[in-house]
Parts: sequence; C-alpha cells; structure tokens
Amino acid sequence: MLLKDKIAVVTGATRGIGKAIVQTFVKQGAFVVGIYANNDAAAKELEAILNVNGQTIHYVKGSVNNPAFVQSVIGDVIDTYGRVDILVNNAGINRDQFIFKMSEEEWNQVISTNFSGTLYFCQSVLPFMEQQQKGKIVNVVSVTGVVGREAQTNYGTSKGAIIGLTRLLARKYYSKGISINAIAPGMIETEMIHHVPEDKISNFLRFTNAKRLGTAEEVARNVLYLSSDLSDYVTDTVLKVDGGFIR
Repeated sequence: MLLKDKIAVVTGATRGIGKAIVQTFVKQGAFVVGIYANNDAAAKELEAILNVNGQTIHYVKGSVNNPAFVQSVIGDVIDTYGRVDILVNNAGINRDQFIFKMSEEEWNQVISTNFSGTLYFCQSVLPFMEQQQKGKIVNVVSVTGVVGREAQTNYGTSKGAIIGLTRLLARKYYSKGISINAIAPGMIETEMIHHVPEDKISNFLRFTNAKRLGTAEEVARNVLYLSSDLSDYVTDTVLKVDGGFIR
C-alpha cells in the first residue's frame, strides 16, 4: 500500500488517464478528492464502485480555470482532512490546429484549462504543503510539450509551459520537502484520441519503439511512482511514458 492514508487531489478524474490514476491511488490506500468538469454520470458511477467498502473517493464538480473554485475546493479539503499529501494536475483539453488557422477562442480555451488550471492548483496547494514540510505534485503534460508537434500549437504550448512551471517550482520547493515532477505520456488509448484519424495514429506509432499505443493504466503506475515515497529523491524531472517516441 504505497499511499496508505494519503490525501490526494486529482483533476480531470472521471475518464482516461485521470480515471486510471484515481483507481490506482485507491487500490494503494489513498483517499482521493477527484475534480471533474462535466461528466456527472461517470463521477457517480466511480463513487459507487470505489466506495463500496467504505469511502475512498469524493468527487467535486468545477472548472480548474476558475481560481475561486480552486481555492474553495482546496480549502474544503484542508478543513475536512487536515492536509493535502498529493496533487495530480491531469485536467486538460485539446483543440488541435495549426497556428495560422487557430481561433482566439481555441487558443484561450486550451491555455486557460491546461496551463492556468495547473497554476491555480499549485498556487492553492503549495502553502499547505510547505506548512507540512512534505508533499508530491505531479503535472501531467505530453510528449507534444517536450518535442513539439506543429498541428498542436495551443496544446503543445500549454504543456511546454507546464514543464517550465514544474521546473521552477521544483527548484524552489524541494528544500521544503516537496517533490514536483511532470509526466509526459505519448499516444495513449483514451477517449481523447478517438477523433484522431487512423493514418495519423499509425504514423505516430511508426516512430515509436513500442509500436503500439500505451494504456492509461501504464501512465497511472508511473504517476503512482512519482506520488509515493519511492521517488523521494526525484524532483524537477519530466518522465516520458511514450513507448520510446523518437521524433
């Protein structure tokens, strides 16, 4: 039980990678506060399944790009449970487009959800983790933020900005007992890629050593590592979980 009695906050927690992280954390003994934006049915279903033998998760609906909501939910977690041991910033959207075809709305939606949402949760959690002198933050980015992909201008920029934020916060807070890292999945079999044409997926896999899509569970296991005591000497790191993507 790598996370026994830990209090974890996970954003984007009802589907795909976020859902797998929640399920993995609960199995490892954590109590999870899951943040979601829209999918009420999925949140209720997961609560029913994971709380069958006692409460292990509580879902809260709200927008990660609303700083008032973020401050409120973290305040409620502290008031109720006394601490936050782990924060996983997983919430994200994509509106893929080339730079000269992108609308201002597409740009703002992705930057505000992906980057600003991560920033607001870090701002809200870090003062409490600093008081505790202990904590783990894992920011879910993407290989697009590491290597760049021209048709994902807004998405890649948001994820690259999160990597920069991760690095500067890691430098400041590791001496205070807080490890801050990023994890960069490659092409993962989730709802987010269902709209991607098959030829684009095949081309991506052609330049991937594994020659297959990754699974949400494989990403979640690596998030578990970065969230547990196993990674206490790891900070300021971008861990790629991409099957060896080479271009």
